[in-house]
Amino acid sequence: MENTSQILERSADLFAGRRVLLVNPPADGLVGSIDADWQVWTWDWSVQRGLAGQLDEANLTFSHLCPQVEGLEAAVLVVPKALERAEFALAQIAPLLPAGCPLYLVGEKKGGISRAEKLMQPYGTGTEKLDSARHCQLWRMPVNGHAPAFELSQWQRDIHIELADQSIDLVSLPGVFAHGRLDEGSELLLEELAPLPPGKILDFGCGAGVLTTALARRNPGSRFEMVDVDALALYCARETLKRNAVEAEVYPSDGLSDVHGRLAAVVSNPPFHTGIKHDTSIAERFFEQITRNLLPGGEMRIVANGFLRYPALIEAHIGPCDVLRENNRFKVYSAVAPG
Repeated sequence: MENTSQILERSADLFAGRRVLLVNPPADGLVGSIDADWQVWTWDWSVQRGLAGQLDEANLTFSHLCPQVEGLEAAVLVVPKALERAEFALAQIAPLLPAGCPLYLVGEKKGGISRAEKLMQPYGTGTEKLDSARHCQLWRMPVNGHAPAFELSQWQRDIHIELADQSIDLVSLPGVFAHGRLDEGSELLLEELAPLPPGKILDFGCGAGVLTTALARRNPGSRFEMVDVDALALYCARETLKRNAVEAEVYPSDGLSDVHGRLAAVVSNPPFHTGIKHDTSIAERFFEQITRNLLPGGEMRIVANGFLRYPALIEAHIGPCDVLRENNRFKVYSAVAPG
Protein backbone atom coordinates (compact mmCIF):
# COMPACT_ATOMS: atom_id res chain seq x y z
CA MET A 1 0.00 0.00 0.00
CA GLU A 2 1.29 3.48 -0.88
CA ASN A 3 2.52 5.74 1.93
CA THR A 4 -0.37 8.17 1.46
CA SER A 5 -2.86 5.32 1.84
CA GLN A 6 -1.08 4.04 4.95
CA ILE A 7 -1.38 7.39 6.70
CA LEU A 8 -5.09 7.54 5.82
CA GLU A 9 -5.51 4.01 7.14
CA ARG A 10 -3.97 5.16 10.44
CA SER A 11 -6.93 7.57 10.73
CA ALA A 12 -9.57 5.14 9.46
CA ASP A 13 -12.08 6.22 12.12
CA LEU A 14 -12.36 9.62 10.41
CA PHE A 15 -13.83 8.00 7.29
CA ALA A 16 -15.45 4.70 8.32
CA GLY A 17 -19.20 4.68 7.72
CA ARG A 18 -19.15 8.06 5.96
CA ARG A 19 -19.78 9.14 2.37
CA VAL A 20 -16.34 10.30 1.27
CA LEU A 21 -15.09 11.78 -1.98
CA LEU A 22 -11.57 10.42 -2.59
CA VAL A 23 -9.60 12.26 -5.26
CA ASN A 24 -6.40 11.17 -7.04
CA PRO A 25 -5.73 8.02 -4.99
CA PRO A 26 -3.18 5.38 -5.94
CA ALA A 27 -4.47 2.04 -7.19
CA ASP A 28 -3.92 0.08 -3.99
CA GLY A 29 -6.05 -1.51 -1.30
CA LEU A 30 -7.17 1.62 0.58
CA VAL A 31 -10.82 1.55 -0.51
CA GLY A 32 -11.07 -2.05 0.63
CA SER A 33 -9.34 -1.53 3.96
CA ILE A 34 -11.67 1.24 5.24
CA ASP A 35 -15.41 0.59 5.22
CA ALA A 36 -16.60 3.91 3.80
CA ASP A 37 -18.98 4.90 1.02
CA TRP A 38 -16.14 5.84 -1.30
CA GLN A 39 -16.81 8.09 -4.28
CA VAL A 40 -13.56 8.12 -6.26
CA TRP A 41 -12.46 10.65 -8.86
CA THR A 42 -9.29 9.93 -10.81
CA TRP A 43 -7.73 11.44 -13.92
CA ASP A 44 -5.23 8.57 -14.21
CA TRP A 45 -6.32 5.70 -16.47
CA SER A 46 -3.94 3.27 -14.74
CA VAL A 47 -5.74 3.98 -11.45
CA GLN A 48 -9.12 3.59 -13.13
CA ARG A 49 -8.08 0.16 -14.38
CA GLY A 50 -6.57 -0.78 -11.03
CA LEU A 51 -9.64 0.15 -8.98
CA ALA A 52 -12.29 -1.10 -11.41
CA GLY A 53 -12.45 -4.46 -9.65
CA GLN A 54 -12.73 -2.91 -6.17
CA LEU A 55 -15.52 -0.38 -6.71
CA ASP A 56 -18.88 -0.33 -8.46
CA GLU A 57 -18.94 1.62 -11.70
CA ALA A 58 -21.12 4.31 -10.12
CA ASN A 59 -18.48 4.92 -7.42
CA LEU A 60 -15.51 5.38 -9.76
CA THR A 61 -15.10 8.28 -12.18
CA PHE A 62 -12.32 8.80 -14.73
CA SER A 63 -12.68 12.33 -16.06
CA HIS A 64 -11.26 15.83 -16.24
CA LEU A 65 -14.29 16.89 -14.20
CA CYS A 66 -15.22 15.93 -10.65
CA PRO A 67 -18.45 13.91 -10.34
CA GLN A 68 -21.31 15.91 -8.84
CA VAL A 69 -21.74 13.77 -5.74
CA GLU A 70 -24.44 14.71 -3.24
CA GLY A 71 -24.57 14.11 0.51
CA LEU A 72 -20.82 14.14 1.08
CA GLU A 73 -19.58 13.94 4.66
CA ALA A 74 -15.89 14.40 3.86
CA ALA A 75 -13.49 14.80 0.95
CA VAL A 76 -9.87 13.68 0.63
CA LEU A 77 -7.41 14.96 -1.96
CA VAL A 78 -4.21 13.03 -2.45
CA VAL A 79 -2.12 16.03 -3.42
CA PRO A 80 -0.54 15.70 -6.88
CA LYS A 81 3.00 16.91 -7.48
CA ALA A 82 1.79 19.66 -9.84
CA LEU A 83 0.49 22.47 -7.64
CA GLU A 84 -1.76 23.84 -10.37
CA ARG A 85 -3.43 20.43 -10.72
CA ALA A 86 -4.13 20.45 -6.95
CA GLU A 87 -5.69 23.92 -7.23
CA PHE A 88 -7.77 22.76 -10.21
CA ALA A 89 -9.07 19.78 -8.22
CA LEU A 90 -9.87 21.78 -5.09
CA ALA A 91 -11.82 24.32 -7.10
CA GLN A 92 -14.13 21.45 -8.10
CA ILE A 93 -14.22 19.65 -4.74
CA ALA A 94 -14.97 22.58 -2.42
CA PRO A 95 -18.34 23.60 -3.96
CA LEU A 96 -19.65 20.08 -3.28
CA LEU A 97 -19.05 20.31 0.48
CA PRO A 98 -21.53 21.91 2.93
CA ALA A 99 -20.29 24.36 5.54
CA GLY A 100 -18.37 22.59 8.30
CA CYS A 101 -17.67 19.51 6.20
CA PRO A 102 -14.05 18.35 6.64
CA LEU A 103 -11.67 18.61 3.71
CA TYR A 104 -8.54 16.48 4.04
CA LEU A 105 -5.26 16.82 2.16
CA VAL A 106 -2.71 14.04 2.25
CA GLY A 107 0.56 13.77 0.41
CA GLU A 108 4.29 13.17 0.48
CA LYS A 109 6.53 15.88 1.88
CA LYS A 110 8.56 15.91 -1.33
CA GLY A 111 5.41 16.17 -3.43
CA GLY A 112 3.75 19.41 -2.32
CA ILE A 113 1.85 18.64 0.90
CA SER A 114 3.94 21.34 2.62
CA ARG A 115 1.69 23.81 0.82
CA ALA A 116 -1.47 22.34 2.33
CA GLU A 117 -2.39 25.45 4.31
CA LYS A 118 -1.99 27.69 1.26
CA LEU A 119 -4.04 25.33 -0.90
CA MET A 120 -6.87 25.18 1.64
CA GLN A 121 -6.89 28.88 2.48
CA PRO A 122 -9.50 29.96 -0.13
CA TYR A 123 -12.09 27.54 1.27
CA GLY A 124 -12.07 28.01 5.04
CA THR A 125 -10.09 28.49 8.25
CA GLY A 126 -8.81 26.31 11.02
CA THR A 127 -6.38 24.07 9.15
CA GLU A 128 -4.66 21.50 11.33
CA LYS A 129 -2.02 18.85 10.74
CA LEU A 130 -3.41 15.56 12.03
CA ASP A 131 -0.56 13.18 11.33
CA SER A 132 2.95 12.98 9.97
CA ALA A 133 4.45 9.61 9.15
CA ARG A 134 6.11 7.64 6.36
CA HIS A 135 7.36 10.91 4.83
CA CYS A 136 3.72 12.03 4.48
CA GLN A 137 1.38 14.46 6.18
CA LEU A 138 -2.40 14.51 6.71
CA TRP A 139 -4.19 17.87 7.04
CA ARG A 140 -7.82 18.76 7.81
CA MET A 141 -9.93 21.89 7.51
CA PRO A 142 -13.71 22.48 7.80
CA VAL A 143 -14.85 24.33 4.67
CA ASN A 144 -16.84 27.55 4.98
CA GLY A 145 -19.41 26.59 2.34
CA HIS A 146 -18.76 29.73 0.27
CA ALA A 147 -16.76 28.21 -2.59
CA PRO A 148 -17.88 29.62 -5.96
CA ALA A 149 -19.31 27.30 -8.59
CA PHE A 150 -16.60 25.74 -10.72
CA GLU A 151 -16.17 27.19 -14.22
CA LEU A 152 -13.95 25.15 -16.53
CA SER A 153 -13.40 28.14 -18.81
CA GLN A 154 -11.55 29.95 -16.01
CA TRP A 155 -8.91 27.20 -15.93
CA GLN A 156 -8.61 26.51 -19.64
CA ARG A 157 -5.92 28.20 -21.70
CA ASP A 158 -6.23 28.79 -25.44
CA ILE A 159 -2.87 29.07 -27.17
CA HIS A 160 -2.24 30.14 -30.74
CA ILE A 161 0.81 28.51 -32.32
CA GLU A 162 2.48 29.45 -35.60
CA LEU A 163 4.48 26.75 -37.38
CA ALA A 164 6.31 27.17 -40.67
CA ASP A 165 3.45 25.66 -42.67
CA GLN A 166 0.35 26.19 -40.51
CA SER A 167 -1.22 27.72 -37.44
CA ILE A 168 -2.74 25.74 -34.58
CA ASP A 169 -5.13 26.70 -31.80
CA LEU A 170 -4.25 24.60 -28.76
CA VAL A 171 -6.41 23.96 -25.68
CA SER A 172 -4.68 23.26 -22.36
CA LEU A 173 -5.59 22.57 -18.71
CA PRO A 174 -3.50 22.58 -15.51
CA GLY A 175 -1.06 19.72 -15.21
CA VAL A 176 -1.20 18.78 -18.88
CA PHE A 177 2.32 18.58 -20.29
CA ALA A 178 3.67 22.02 -21.27
CA HIS A 179 0.46 23.71 -20.08
CA GLY A 180 -0.06 26.98 -21.91
CA ARG A 181 2.78 26.70 -24.44
CA LEU A 182 4.40 24.65 -27.18
CA ASP A 183 7.29 22.78 -25.59
CA GLU A 184 10.71 22.88 -27.21
CA GLY A 185 10.84 19.15 -27.90
CA SER A 186 7.54 19.01 -29.77
CA GLU A 187 8.52 22.13 -31.68
CA LEU A 188 11.72 20.44 -32.88
CA LEU A 189 9.87 17.28 -33.86
CA LEU A 190 7.40 19.33 -35.90
CA GLU A 191 10.25 21.06 -37.74
CA GLU A 192 10.87 17.71 -39.44
CA LEU A 193 8.74 17.79 -42.60
CA ALA A 194 9.51 14.30 -43.96
CA PRO A 195 6.20 12.48 -44.53
CA LEU A 196 5.13 9.57 -42.36
CA PRO A 197 4.19 6.20 -43.88
CA PRO A 198 0.52 6.13 -44.99
CA GLY A 199 -1.85 4.16 -42.79
CA LYS A 200 -2.72 4.14 -39.10
CA ILE A 201 -0.48 6.37 -36.97
CA LEU A 202 -0.39 6.42 -33.18
CA ASP A 203 0.34 9.58 -31.17
CA PHE A 204 1.60 8.06 -27.91
CA GLY A 205 1.23 10.31 -24.85
CA CYS A 206 -0.63 12.85 -26.96
CA GLY A 207 -0.93 15.60 -24.34
CA ALA A 208 -2.97 18.52 -25.65
CA GLY A 209 -2.80 17.16 -29.20
CA VAL A 210 -0.36 19.41 -31.01
CA LEU A 211 1.54 16.59 -32.78
CA THR A 212 -1.51 14.94 -34.33
CA THR A 213 -3.06 18.26 -35.31
CA ALA A 214 0.02 19.30 -37.30
CA LEU A 215 0.97 15.88 -38.66
CA ALA A 216 -2.55 14.90 -39.73
CA ARG A 217 -2.64 17.95 -41.98
CA ARG A 218 0.74 17.05 -43.45
CA ASN A 219 -0.18 13.39 -43.94
CA PRO A 220 -3.78 13.40 -45.24
CA GLY A 221 -3.56 9.76 -46.32
CA SER A 222 -3.09 8.58 -42.74
CA ARG A 223 -5.51 7.86 -39.89
CA PHE A 224 -4.39 9.10 -36.49
CA GLU A 225 -5.09 7.62 -33.07
CA MET A 226 -4.18 9.51 -29.89
CA VAL A 227 -3.65 7.96 -26.46
CA ASP A 228 -2.75 9.32 -23.04
CA VAL A 229 -3.11 8.12 -19.45
CA ASP A 230 -4.38 11.55 -18.28
CA ALA A 231 -8.07 12.46 -18.55
CA LEU A 232 -7.27 16.18 -18.72
CA ALA A 233 -4.91 15.61 -21.65
CA LEU A 234 -7.55 13.58 -23.48
CA TYR A 235 -10.12 16.35 -23.02
CA CYS A 236 -7.63 18.94 -24.30
CA ALA A 237 -6.72 16.75 -27.28
CA ARG A 238 -10.36 16.42 -28.31
CA GLU A 239 -10.93 20.16 -27.95
CA THR A 240 -7.77 20.94 -29.93
CA LEU A 241 -8.94 18.68 -32.75
CA LYS A 242 -12.30 20.45 -32.84
CA ARG A 243 -10.73 23.90 -32.91
CA ASN A 244 -8.55 22.93 -35.87
CA ALA A 245 -11.09 20.83 -37.82
CA VAL A 246 -8.87 17.73 -37.65
CA GLU A 247 -10.25 14.22 -37.22
CA ALA A 248 -8.59 11.54 -35.09
CA GLU A 249 -9.57 8.88 -32.58
CA VAL A 250 -8.79 9.78 -28.95
CA TYR A 251 -8.86 7.25 -26.11
CA PRO A 252 -7.16 6.42 -22.79
CA SER A 253 -4.36 3.92 -22.50
CA ASP A 254 -1.89 2.97 -19.79
CA GLY A 255 1.18 2.72 -21.95
CA LEU A 256 0.07 0.54 -24.87
CA SER A 257 -2.51 -1.41 -22.82
CA ASP A 258 -5.49 -0.30 -24.91
CA VAL A 259 -3.78 0.04 -28.30
CA HIS A 260 -4.82 -2.63 -30.78
CA GLY A 261 -3.99 -3.40 -34.39
CA ARG A 262 -0.92 -2.75 -36.52
CA LEU A 263 0.55 0.69 -37.05
CA ALA A 264 2.24 2.31 -40.03
CA ALA A 265 3.95 4.73 -37.65
CA VAL A 266 4.07 6.02 -34.09
CA VAL A 267 5.06 9.52 -33.02
CA SER A 268 5.75 10.65 -29.49
CA ASN A 269 7.35 13.08 -27.08
CA PRO A 270 7.53 10.39 -24.38
CA PRO A 271 7.78 11.14 -20.65
CA PHE A 272 11.23 10.57 -19.20
CA HIS A 273 10.94 11.56 -15.55
CA THR A 274 8.96 10.81 -12.40
CA GLY A 275 8.69 13.91 -10.27
CA ILE A 276 12.17 15.45 -10.13
CA LYS A 277 13.98 12.20 -10.95
CA HIS A 278 14.87 11.07 -14.45
CA ASP A 279 13.07 7.81 -15.22
CA THR A 280 13.34 6.27 -18.66
CA SER A 281 11.40 3.14 -17.72
CA ILE A 282 8.24 4.31 -19.50
CA ALA A 283 10.10 4.96 -22.74
CA GLU A 284 12.13 1.76 -22.44
CA ARG A 285 8.98 -0.30 -21.96
CA PHE A 286 7.47 1.52 -24.91
CA PHE A 287 10.43 0.66 -27.19
CA GLU A 288 10.16 -2.97 -26.16
CA GLN A 289 6.40 -3.23 -26.71
CA ILE A 290 5.87 -1.07 -29.79
CA THR A 291 7.43 -3.68 -32.08
CA ARG A 292 4.28 -5.78 -31.55
CA ASN A 293 2.21 -3.01 -33.12
CA LEU A 294 4.46 -1.66 -35.87
CA LEU A 295 3.94 -3.07 -39.34
CA PRO A 296 7.05 -4.22 -41.23
CA GLY A 297 8.58 -1.00 -42.50
CA GLY A 298 6.64 1.00 -39.92
CA GLU A 299 8.39 4.05 -38.49
CA MET A 300 8.83 5.20 -34.91
CA ARG A 301 9.60 8.92 -34.71
CA ILE A 302 10.17 10.49 -31.29
CA VAL A 303 11.82 13.48 -29.67
CA ALA A 304 13.80 13.25 -26.44
CA ASN A 305 16.42 15.03 -24.37
CA GLY A 306 19.77 14.48 -26.01
CA PHE A 307 21.47 13.21 -22.83
CA LEU A 308 19.13 10.20 -22.63
CA ARG A 309 20.73 7.06 -24.02
CA TYR A 310 17.84 6.13 -26.26
CA PRO A 311 19.63 5.09 -29.49
CA ALA A 312 20.98 1.85 -28.02
CA LEU A 313 17.55 0.96 -26.61
CA ILE A 314 15.84 1.79 -29.89
CA GLU A 315 18.27 -0.28 -31.94
CA ALA A 316 17.98 -3.20 -29.53
CA HIS A 317 14.20 -3.38 -29.87
CA ILE A 318 13.30 -1.84 -33.26
CA GLY A 319 16.17 -1.26 -35.65
CA PRO A 320 18.83 1.25 -36.80
CA CYS A 321 18.28 4.65 -35.23
CA ASP A 322 18.74 7.88 -37.18
CA VAL A 323 18.89 11.42 -35.81
CA LEU A 324 16.61 13.54 -38.00
CA ARG A 325 17.08 16.83 -36.15
CA GLU A 326 18.78 18.10 -33.04
CA ASN A 327 19.54 21.22 -31.06
CA ASN A 328 21.51 21.82 -27.87
CA ARG A 329 18.87 20.03 -25.75
CA PHE A 330 16.79 17.65 -27.87
CA LYS A 331 17.11 15.09 -30.64
CA VAL A 332 14.50 13.71 -33.02
CA TYR A 333 15.02 9.97 -33.57
CA SER A 334 13.63 7.74 -36.30
CA ALA A 335 13.74 3.95 -36.54
CA VAL A 336 12.05 1.65 -39.06
CA ALA A 337 10.81 -1.81 -38.13
CA PRO A 338 12.41 -4.60 -40.16
CA GLY A 339 10.55 -6.42 -42.91
